Amino acid sequence: MLSPVHEGMLVNIDRIQIEGGFLNGVDLHLAPGLNVLIGARGTGKTSIIELIRYALDVKSLTPEARARSMDHARAVLEGGEVSITLNDLLEGITVSRSSEELKYRTSARFTAPIILSQTEIETVGLSEVGRLSLIDGFLADRHGLKAAVADGVNNIRSFYKELEALEKEIVALSEGVEEFQLLQEKINNLEVEQRKYLGSTIDVSNKQLSLGLITSKLSEVSVKDEVLNRFNHTVESWRLRLETLIVEDFGPEEWEGAADEDPLADLRSQYHSAIENIEEILTQFKGMSSFATSRLVSLQITRLEMEKEARAIRIDLDHNAAGAGAIARQISNLRANAAQIQTRQKLIAERKARLVSLRARRDQKLEELIAIRAKKSSLRKTVVDRLNKELAPWVKVDIEYLAQYGDYTRAIANALRGSGMKYNDLASNISAKVSPQELMDFVEHQDFDSLSEITGIPRDRCARLVGILAENGISEIVTSDIEDNVKLTLLDGIDYKDVTSLSAGQRCTVILSIVLQHSERTLIIDQPEDHLDNSFITQTIIKALLGRKGGGQVILSTHNANIPVLGNAELIIEMTSDGRNGFVQVCKPLDDPEAVNAITNVMEGGAEAFAARALFYAGHP
Repeated sequence: MLSPVHEGMLVNIDRIQIEGGFLNGVDLHLAPGLNVLIGARGTGKTSIIELIRYALDVKSLTPEARARSMDHARAVLEGGEVSITLNDLLEGITVSRSSEELKYRTSARFTAPIILSQTEIETVGLSEVGRLSLIDGFLADRHGLKAAVADGVNNIRSFYKELEALEKEIVALSEGVEEFQLLQEKINNLEVEQRKYLGSTIDVSNKQLSLGLITSKLSEVSVKDEVLNRFNHTVESWRLRLETLIVEDFGPEEWEGAADEDPLADLRSQYHSAIENIEEILTQFKGMSSFATSRLVSLQITRLEMEKEARAIRIDLDHNAAGAGAIARQISNLRANAAQIQTRQKLIAERKARLVSLRARRDQKLEELIAIRAKKSSLRKTVVDRLNKELAPWVKVDIEYLAQYGDYTRAIANALRGSGMKYNDLASNISAKVSPQELMDFVEHQDFDSLSEITGIPRDRCARLVGILAENGISEIVTSDIEDNVKLTLLDGIDYKDVTSLSAGQRCTVILSIVLQHSERTLIIDQPEDHLDNSFITQTIIKALLGRKGGGQVILSTHNANIPVLGNAELIIEMTSDGRNGFVQVCKPLDDPEAVNAITNVMEGGAEAFAARALFYAGHP
């Protein structure tokens, strides 16, 4: 059997305690081997399994089953709580969860069991997500891979936030920059006209020179003013954010118990120290804002004085040549604008260089994300090969790489929603023909021609589509996951039939054959015999259970006597009910008289019925 390496130690469920609800007072101790839950319908067998799932937060293999399992567990608890004691061979781990809690409470990390409800056994093979989850259950570091993918996605989306902010800043800085050449031409033309107006006396020449120097200084002042205003905007933005955080901070909650029991005792001083540091930083930002504002005021005063001096010179020039002062004023204003544009051009060049650097770092993170996903696919292939070796020739597992486009298609559709375009049709077309990375390049380079050529979408629609994606952002699209697809087939006669076209019983045969290959993890299955004949149960399930002896713990609920008897169960738990509450009637080893009596009465219809069948079989060899 397959034996993957898992995070944490091998764990068994030692004890289940339930407070409140239908199973109030249940305190069940389990064995490390095969535990079989028996009892009439409605006595709580399935409820115990769903409460284990709820307490340990074991996700169902299909999205549809998750909501049902959560609702079932909370309805059974009726405001109560379930506690599970796990044994990892080193120490006991306690996990508790009330009906109102979003997450369990635990004393240590643990490896969760595999849990399959009756409905999941029947339907998991019909779901792409379910089939993939079935294979991923065998991956050694599945949680680590999931965390690595999540980190990669978050990193890339963070880069996109920086990129979007930087692109907006470049657009804002670029406003009017294209007019620089036109300004220069106007200045040159005005200077030619100015020379026609002005005479050649020494007095006029000196005044013209003085006006040129003042105009140059006014341009410098204008540039400094713009730089200070941009700086002040940034500082004020930080100041407002920090002030909001501090105003909204109420500090750690007070501890009303004994001081030496305070769980935050060693953290309160660190917290207050951190807040003090933030307040000190806020003070620095306020100081910078005040200083920048003061400089702006000084610049304004300087500008007013220089403009006053320039105005006087222009008036004098007008006395010598009518209109010369007006031309000088226009030249002064145009030079100031040109100087500001030159400063912004330098800033734009720096921002564009930073944009290139950010994109390169984002692309590196994207390559790392792709590599992690490729590693997961490779590990899945290893699992599939081993399963095929174990289950041949009856069950065959195939994996199709990058075959599920649902997440990618939805991301494109969401980005186009509200655009007035037929986003569902467009999303399906694009996702089938263009990878997320290719689409990213098309959007960033406004290459709608290539997109049109590949997808067959008209050029003008592609141009509009690319513009919308660029405006709305594509971080969700770029990080969307194109998943592998798992195909399960069963040998029926001489042909292999896909699991989606099999009967319920045949589907269960395929799913249980795969699940029972887990030799080390705790395995919990609710009524695996439904839709299965006794021949399959004895040849496959019983064989697998006997092969697990010394391996992972198994907890099964069943109505089939073959499973506990032929499977050599370590513990028999009979559940019963008084109509209002379910409770444990028997919890004994298989060969205990009480366990034998429970199996005989509940599963065989009583001793007389069992004897009658035995007599019938003896008379008809």
